[in-house]
Amino acid sequence: MLSIGIEPADNGVIKTLVDDNINGGGEDFEARQVYEFEGPMKRSNQVKFLKDLIFDLGMDVGTELDNDLLQIYVGWGAQHISTSDNEIKNKIQILEKEIKRLGSMLK
Repeated sequence: MLSIGIEPADNGVIKTLVDDNINGGGEDFEARQVYEFEGPMKRSNQVKFLKDLIFDLGMDVGTELDNDLLQIYVGWGAQHISTSDNEIKNKIQILEKEIKRLGSMLK
């Protein structure tokens, strides 16, 4: 049976996977992974942790073909005020591409 443990660490979490019957062969397997939630990579590491946990749990989150795909990503907060014109221009380009994609789906 697969067991998943999550322990807090000073700068993130430690995830432990324990399988007492790896590949149906009756052997034990243990893997530990540290996810650091501080520093410049904190958000991407948090997303990776959540995606890995979903995978380890075997949760069905949908596919690109579904109308109810569960996605985990980093984005702007609703109250975020950007101080960079380039950041705003990049966000506008991304949104314009999404508008074009949705517009191409109209019949």
